[in-house]
Amino acid sequence: MRTTPLWAALAAVALALPVSAQAAGHQHTPAARVATVKPRSGAWEARVIALTNQQREAHGRKPLKAAPCPDGFAEPWTRHLATKRVLVHQDLGPMLRCPHTNTAGENIAFGYETPRALVSAWMHSAGHRANILNPHFHRIGVSGWRATDGTTYATQDFVG
Repeated sequence: MRTTPLWAALAAVALALPVSAQAAGHQHTPAARVATVKPRSGAWEARVIALTNQQREAHGRKPLKAAPCPDGFAEPWTRHLATKRVLVHQDLGPMLRCPHTNTAGENIAFGYETPRALVSAWMHSAGHRANILNPHFHRIGVSGWRATDGTTYATQDFVG
């Protein structure tokens, strides 16, 4: 879970970079294997949004609208996570350039194969739940990708 208001995004942001695979003692993954990550279906992603909105509505919040701008951040980032098999947040500052946006947030996860299991896990984590129920968020982008080992990586990017 990560949330960045406009004032914080304007401050200097230290981005956590993953340790190189070689330095961490892992073998370098050949480019051919890296290319085999696969996106989850549009129906899978739509179900994550629907379940997220069910949670929002159950807690008196307006539903989020799927939008191209936050989705344009979620898709490449989730592919990156699945390709590198890491779990790290991206810099949210660039999301503040989405039209009519002054706040942004992100939920990431891996290992949850169904939309229901994924949204349930996020709702059982205080920080992720806060993003899902944040009344200042109005639009969402969702992405799911499978790593070469079959593990699903997922991202929710929120803007408001």
